[in-house]
Amino acid sequence: MKTHSLLQKLYPSLLRDTWNSQGYSIFFLWYNKSTKNTMHLVHLYLEHRTLKLNQTYTYLAPHHCVKGMRVRVPFGAQNLVGFVVKTEEFNADVDLGYELKEVIEVIDETAVLNDELLNLGLWMAEETLAPVVSCFQAMLPKLSNIRSSVKTIRLERWVIKTGQPNKLSPTQQAVWDVVSHESLYTPLKKRFGSPVDTLIKKGFLTTEEREIDYRSQLKDKQESYLSLSLDQVAALKAIRQADKAVCLFGTTGSGKTEIYLTLAEEALKAGHQALILVPEIGLTPQMVARVQARFGQDVIVYHSHLNDTERYLQYKRVRDGEKTVVVGTRSAIFLPFHDLSLIVLDEEHDNSYKQESHPRYHTKDIALKRAETFKAKVILGSATPSFETYARALKEVYTLVKLEARVKGELPKIQVVTPLRQQRQILAPETLKAIQTCLDLHQQVIILLNRRGYAPILQCLVCAKAIECPSCDRLLNVHKEDNLLKCHSCGYQTPLVHVCPHCQSTQLRMLGVGTQRLEEEIRQRFPTAKVLRLDSDSASKKNAHGQILEAFSNHEADILLGTQMIAKGLDIPSVTLSIILEIDQSLLRSDYRSVEEAFDLVVQTAGRSGRSDQMGKVIVQSRLEDHYVHQFAKKHDFDGFFRYEMNFRKVGQNPPYTYLISINASAPSQALAAQVLYTLMEALQSSTLTCLGPSDLGKVQNHYRARLILKGKDLNQMRMMLQEKLGQLSVHPSCELTVDVNPRSLF
Repeated sequence: MKTHSLLQKLYPSLLRDTWNSQGYSIFFLWYNKSTKNTMHLVHLYLEHRTLKLNQTYTYLAPHHCVKGMRVRVPFGAQNLVGFVVKTEEFNADVDLGYELKEVIEVIDETAVLNDELLNLGLWMAEETLAPVVSCFQAMLPKLSNIRSSVKTIRLERWVIKTGQPNKLSPTQQAVWDVVSHESLYTPLKKRFGSPVDTLIKKGFLTTEEREIDYRSQLKDKQESYLSLSLDQVAALKAIRQADKAVCLFGTTGSGKTEIYLTLAEEALKAGHQALILVPEIGLTPQMVARVQARFGQDVIVYHSHLNDTERYLQYKRVRDGEKTVVVGTRSAIFLPFHDLSLIVLDEEHDNSYKQESHPRYHTKDIALKRAETFKAKVILGSATPSFETYARALKEVYTLVKLEARVKGELPKIQVVTPLRQQRQILAPETLKAIQTCLDLHQQVIILLNRRGYAPILQCLVCAKAIECPSCDRLLNVHKEDNLLKCHSCGYQTPLVHVCPHCQSTQLRMLGVGTQRLEEEIRQRFPTAKVLRLDSDSASKKNAHGQILEAFSNHEADILLGTQMIAKGLDIPSVTLSIILEIDQSLLRSDYRSVEEAFDLVVQTAGRSGRSDQMGKVIVQSRLEDHYVHQFAKKHDFDGFFRYEMNFRKVGQNPPYTYLISINASAPSQALAAQVLYTLMEALQSSTLTCLGPSDLGKVQNHYRARLILKGKDLNQMRMMLQEKLGQLSVHPSCELTVDVNPRSLF
């Protein structure tokens, strides 16, 4: 009867006259039906670590649960996080023939993805053949990411004035005077101590937990407006008149950045948002500084080297509709803009714009899709556009706008020299002489070597075997400054050995050259020169990348050496010599893009030199001095190189004449990886499709990899056919398949 009494208190109108021996069942029938009438159906995608749940599931949820929110739901014996993509009314009187489960928890107070981003995610999944939920994951900062271990947003404590005290001690009065209306608790407590808590206890101050917010840091304008050249004025006019995406093909130093800033200024004056993307994190501080100096605004910066809280705060500024310029790397393309009118991809040819894990999207494709929604202008800027972009521009799919002359200075002279065959000497005599000349004139030098570490091989002189990674079909690289051997594929590392593990000989030698060994030789040959190294090892600490570049820009060092990250976008007037080493390894790669990428590397690195009144020079060390890449690069002739190389692309029917889709299998055994792809290849036999492979890609992290490549003229047909066959394919649970539509690298 205690239960009856409690129910009568809660629901007197229902139970006053109807309680009987079946009162409990009558009540719960009513309660269950009335509760469901306050709910609606939600369709959602679920995230699971192993199962590929790439379909919607339906649950009951409260009416305040809307599209774009995350929820936690029961799924078998687990509770999973899902993303709501659709809601509809639920009629409890209709028998669906199955039992609907209810949402356990609505995680978000408001939708974390708006309709535009939800639709973009669904479109991405179709374009990339990736799980839908992975596309949603890519759009969110980690603090609000859709994973089963959802991170909570950090809060901070505030104090707010709520009363008017009559009498306070001197210290309490000082606290009261500092808090004009509200203030952060922690700095107040550090400054005044216990009197803060005393005022809270007395009720004169109350406390409140709030989500950490961004602290605005207004910047003063520093950069005066640069007068535009006639070429820049003509380019701006053509861009403004363009009714489609623009390929801005401008030689290095031609003033593309000034055009970006002018267009961004026009967007801000019209009350819109602008997005400028750069391929490398290291280039972000330079672009941010240019934007801040130009507009005096606190620029929104978004890239992967920010911590989780910093990324979320910048994300929140865009979500809240702040009208400013956003500068960022690849992930910034997914920020929740409200009124975006300009998207710039600087150095659009760069492979960093392609995501190499699920979902394998290209930033250019996302930019073009979002531009359709916002009616925004897209600028694809580069001195060496990708072949796909340039071919579309020539076919007038994009508007082609050219800047053919430097704003200041002349294009540097490129010289190809043959390095000595002696392993001990990295730099050729001509190279050493050119460096010394620059140092004598107090000018700066950039040296590019696209291989980090000290040496890529540690070999025994007795048995001739090299030290290999135990988990990969890869050799371990020597990292002398850390006294380690490292695998650049899986991250494995072990102390540097001095005894051969195969034959116990102590006669070991290091073969090849990495940036650490180059730095060692530079310091030995030029002991008075100040040298900086920039690669992923030296820039591993937060902000190290920007600090190294800033120090070099301020002429705190004479020589900057590093990997390809130093070849992009640097504009330092006192750099008059650029040196490129080991370019032959790029020219001889088996990837059909290898020659294009080698040409890009030479031209882009050359572009760092002679960007002022001083004449620049470029030295390329190569034993393939007659290669056509060098011949066209010497003349800075991208058009000629493009047309010459396209002849080979046409003969081989490689992009942009065709489309490619790569399917990779990873399995515990080589036989299993190959078997799955052979089965898929047999199912895909078609007169309109060419299958290449399967080919063995070796072992990484104890998993054997194989690859099948599809080549065809109709990308949509290729996607549909592959998706259908993958749905029918029976794959062993230990074998993982990944799909890459339009892969950037096949090496």
